[in-house]
Amino acid sequence: MITMKRAIKNQFQINENKCLAVLLLELGFFLAGMLLLAIMMRFAIDEGEGTFPLATILAAFAGAVFLFANFGEDYTSQFHTQISMGCTRKEFFVSVLLKHLVLSAFGMVILLVLGAAEDALNVRLYPMEEPEFAIFPILLRYGIAAVLGLPAAAALFGALCNRFGQTVRVVFIILWMMFWLGLPRVTDAILESETEGQAVFQGIAKGIMAVPSGMWPVVGVLAFLLALGGAWRLMRTQQVN
Repeated sequence: MITMKRAIKNQFQINENKCLAVLLLELGFFLAGMLLLAIMMRFAIDEGEGTFPLATILAAFAGAVFLFANFGEDYTSQFHTQISMGCTRKEFFVSVLLKHLVLSAFGMVILLVLGAAEDALNVRLYPMEEPEFAIFPILLRYGIAAVLGLPAAAALFGALCNRFGQTVRVVFIILWMMFWLGLPRVTDAILESETEGQAVFQGIAKGIMAVPSGMWPVVGVLAFLLALGGAWRLMRTQQVN
């Protein structure tokens, strides 16, 4: 029987290069974002319109997508193999979760460094432009919720994929496409539209922003526990192929 300590050690040995992958991915998108912003400031953005932290936003998006995809895949690709080799469901679940929390925290630390660097660089590179907002305080505010939420959401997604197969992936892709296709409409409703939808979306946005910064860790913990509870309930009764 594999012990908990051994299961945790195995998880980190199997994925020892993922920290480097996260670092290179986020750094690469950050540099690409800095270059893209420089081109936009030169050719597309009029003087006086200000700057925005495009590089860190791109790095955060790329890191989140990469980690979520890898985290969800771990639960589907490793579950049957490791349980068949003597690892209990509890040992597998805890070891994978700990690995994901470490990787998620590592990715957030990189983003904090990049966010602070971009805030400072934009002031130096574009001294005549006022920044629209600083990204570093936002990362600090939502960092704990993101570090906890990403692994928990991936655990629930992976457990659902194990239980219901490709149907879950299809539904997820449809929802993902609906989100990105509908996002511009939501933004327009918040910023410009005079319809009733404007009030609804503005109310949601104001409600989110009204949450005190000290409450976001609590929100993150609650979402973390709910998602993990659902994932564990599915996984403990999952049949091994």
